[in-house]
Amino acid sequence: MARALGWLLLLLFCSCAQSFLWRQTRGASSSKEKLLTEGWFRQKLDHFSKNDSRLWQQRYFINDAFYIPGGPVFLMTEGSRTADISGVSETNTWVMYAERLGALCLLLEHRFYGHSQPTGDLSTASLRYLSSRQALADVVNFRTEIAQKMGLTKNKWVVFGGSYGGSLAVWSRIKHPKLFAAAVGSSAPIIAKTNFYEYFEGVQRSLDTHNSECLEAVKEAFNKVVKMLKRRKYYSKLKSDFMLRKKIKFSSVMDRTFLLERLLMLIGTTVQYNINSKNDEVGIVISTFKDMDPDPQRGQVAGLQSHSQYKAKQRGETVLDCFADNGRIVFSWKNLYYVQECSDFYGLEFSNYSLNMGVMSTNEYYDGFNVTGSKIIFSNGSFDPWHILGITKDISKDLPAVFIKGEGHCTDLFETMDTDSAELIQAREKIFNILQKWLK
Repeated sequence: MARALGWLLLLLFCSCAQSFLWRQTRGASSSKEKLLTEGWFRQKLDHFSKNDSRLWQQRYFINDAFYIPGGPVFLMTEGSRTADISGVSETNTWVMYAERLGALCLLLEHRFYGHSQPTGDLSTASLRYLSSRQALADVVNFRTEIAQKMGLTKNKWVVFGGSYGGSLAVWSRIKHPKLFAAAVGSSAPIIAKTNFYEYFEGVQRSLDTHNSECLEAVKEAFNKVVKMLKRRKYYSKLKSDFMLRKKIKFSSVMDRTFLLERLLMLIGTTVQYNINSKNDEVGIVISTFKDMDPDPQRGQVAGLQSHSQYKAKQRGETVLDCFADNGRIVFSWKNLYYVQECSDFYGLEFSNYSLNMGVMSTNEYYDGFNVTGSKIIFSNGSFDPWHILGITKDISKDLPAVFIKGEGHCTDLFETMDTDSAELIQAREKIFNILQKWLK
């Protein structure tokens, strides 16, 4: 049961993480475009069954623009997103490392994401093959077979990844040190946790660190939404102002929770992905609502802003409230909500008990914080709430941590920008210098 629930664990594990390369890159220059290619690799559906011979096609991308024969091979393990050829373009930091070290770049799309669909459907029966262990076996099989096919068996392979993809990178090096010479896990959670209440505690600290008024504004407005949900006369206003589907029913606990969960995650993920706030007058980029007030004599709920970046609009009584000292309570109800949602979609076998058993099994298999091995770099941003489940301090000389003050989720893997902070620039160079030393 625990293994079968691996896919559920991964989805919960990364529900806030979204995509570690969610911003659009500038794309490859015209002179290098011809060197970016797409390929397909034949994988087993079930790596752990001798009786299941089913195969499927997994997509990958190559950038050999900077490769010097005999140089290292950089493999990016994609996480829970559709892979794109821009992921191997020269604007990405890990590809810039490749340019400086003469490395070949490969990016492998994760099973059941994008065009890498093992079964052609997302049924409960199919999703049993969506697990970190199957994905890790995909990485190992790909590395082994491609090395043989392309004559790269004697090259040093370095595995990269961000967010859940970073977890896979770390585990690849730990479990298969003979195949991978080093690993870089950016914002990589390495322990599973059922009730990750610390996520919103981290969001609160990040908001408060940058601007305490911002946190208070978020808290105030969120509480007003909660009050409106408790009074039937505001239901129609909530539906129209937030442009909700007509089918949503506020009389349903699940529907009310759905709205609150969306609002919470809107705040959480934009804090998590805070990229650069130097030009933002509030300080931190956050998602929020404007003119939130259920009292018609003082204001109206004007609606949800939908820009790529959001600013907290502070007008006395007219902004939004969040979790205050209730971070622990907030994520408790979120956990119950997610378990119920999975049970509704995929069957009664998905319960708190089965989830807890899956979490326990995962931590036993990967050893959680008990990291062993060598030549693994753990990078995290201080504003990223997920750093709590990662490594933020050096374990040893060969297991270094790079903790970047004022940065968000996987920012060290993003394309470089003129507005990058000094801390981020220094962190990227530190990672490069460590890799360069290890690859000599």
